[in-house]
Amino acid sequence: MVLTAVAALLGPASLCAGQIAIQVSSLQPTTTSSVNFTVQDWGSITGADLEHLSTQTFQSDQQSFTVNVDTGSFSRDKVNRFQFDLYVQKAGASGAEHFHVYEDPVGVFVDYIAQIGVSIKSAGTADSANLTDIPIHAQYEGDIFSRTGSANPIQVELGTSSQINIPIVSNLTNLQASINSVTIASTTCTKCWQGQLTATYDSTVQPSGPSALILTVQPNTLYALYASAFAVDPHKSQDTLAVYVTSTPGQGGLPSLPQKIEIPVRFSPSFLYLASAVILGSLIGFGVRRLIPAAASDAAASAAAVPAMGRFPRWARDLLLSVATAVIVELFGLVLFNNTNTSVVVFGFSLDPSQVAPAFLVAILVAGGPPVVSKISEAIKF
Repeated sequence: MVLTAVAALLGPASLCAGQIAIQVSSLQPTTTSSVNFTVQDWGSITGADLEHLSTQTFQSDQQSFTVNVDTGSFSRDKVNRFQFDLYVQKAGASGAEHFHVYEDPVGVFVDYIAQIGVSIKSAGTADSANLTDIPIHAQYEGDIFSRTGSANPIQVELGTSSQINIPIVSNLTNLQASINSVTIASTTCTKCWQGQLTATYDSTVQPSGPSALILTVQPNTLYALYASAFAVDPHKSQDTLAVYVTSTPGQGGLPSLPQKIEIPVRFSPSFLYLASAVILGSLIGFGVRRLIPAAASDAAASAAAVPAMGRFPRWARDLLLSVATAVIVELFGLVLFNNTNTSVVVFGFSLDPSQVAPAFLVAILVAGGPPVVSKISEAIKF
């Protein structure tokens, strides 16, 4: 009688610890990684306690149980294991069983939101439930960002501060990413830059969303000119900037190790540098041609073709013609190079007209003409 009265006062009894057992199915994010789950039974709670939690509610397949996921419990323990709480309530019961779940990731992958399966057993009743929107975090994070756009070297103008826009996209399909820091270092020509290389960026990147790293750089003109002096191949970089991005996935992710993004660059001289190179090369080419003795037949033909007298001396006209021809060839080469990204071939030599040294050599070859080219060809023969 006493027991009956007490039971009437208390209402339906809550489930006691151990009456419900659950098991969480493992996941395999990639072929070389997996995530197991460790479950601890932390006893039972009353229905009133359950009402004060921020939970997502899921119904089991056979409607035997209700599973509540406490989204406010998403956190890390002292050893950085990701953890959260589940509350399993049997149909018709006022209380629930409290389970604490740890994620045990193995291998490298990027964090994501997943659906996990839960098997539930209680007093001869077996059921299962699928829980959605559960953050799955790696212990060793994969690349959170990928660079998009062209992989060709980026042109950086000499003599001025430049901004380089590097488009990136988040590899997190359903989690935000927070960029913590970005550092930049030259890998092959540290003296080609002056001052500190800096970057600006969006602090938060949406799932699978685009973003950009904007690098502010200032080339050291003399060192950069030397580094790019004989860079003929327009597809070959003259330096590579290593951009290190540290970021953190949302909903409890760990800060990643610095992710390295390589940015190949080529130094682009200003018009003043190219014009100086062309004029100097024209003068040298013309001077060398004048020093090369002409063959008797060539001298006679030249004398017959060009009048000896005129407004300007013959050598002055030859000089002006040489400079003008070199300038025209350089301008034509720049137009061709910028539109087709193709090097210019002058008397059999393949040169990049957008660089100082090749422009200088183009002017020498054009102003010097066949006599200079012939002498150079003879000199480089093995």
